[in-house]
Amino acid sequence: MNPNGHHPQPDWPSLLTGHALACGFLSKAFYEIPTSDFIASLAAGDLFADWPMPAATEDARKGLALLRAFLSGWDESLLPDLVQDYHRLFIGLGDVLAPPWESVYLGADHLLFEAPTLAVRQFYARFGLQAPRLNNEPDDHLGLELGFVVHLCALALRVAEEDDTAALDRHLQALREFLRDHLLRWAPDCFARTLEHARTDYYRGVATLARGTLTEIAGTLGLKIPAGVFA
Repeated sequence: MNPNGHHPQPDWPSLLTGHALACGFLSKAFYEIPTSDFIASLAAGDLFADWPMPAATEDARKGLALLRAFLSGWDESLLPDLVQDYHRLFIGLGDVLAPPWESVYLGADHLLFEAPTLAVRQFYARFGLQAPRLNNEPDDHLGLELGFVVHLCALALRVAEEDDTAALDRHLQALREFLRDHLLRWAPDCFARTLEHARTDYYRGVATLARGTLTEIAGTLGLKIPAGVFA
């Protein structure tokens, strides 16, 4: 609070850049089968040593620690274990252990392509986007929803840098609405199932970091997360 008793305005360009970078990694981690090149680039880079968000939650710090430890011992011979873990969790060798689709959690019959999928599709369309494999893959995949958060952050960042406060407010409200009505309603359950069933510290780390990241973003946007959501 400044001497006049007013709360300082958030540094939206810095915050939105951090949100976009963090969700960009998480989107790719949940959406794509891991490859040797991708994991090797993470091991060689400094993303988790210099995470673009404050890591103000225990989940964020724990997730980063798990990922740093896993990557410090990375060897290409570990890739089959990661690929198998991804398939077990998010595609299914039999049952899908941590379904990454919103409608499985929120749809009336807990099936793919239910009403939540269409609601997400309509939200994307408001901002000129559509799922890359429309009608062949559910629009409400966790990786796609996190990617949409990246898109909204980028739109908000652009108008923030132009000092267009009215447009910034609209884009921030869209972020709040999407998190409140979509990601925060079901992603915590997906993260919990990932943590329960993952066999690698990589996916334990990704799920834990994702919980912390969404908690921090919600806090930045003034969203209250109901008690127990991230229990």
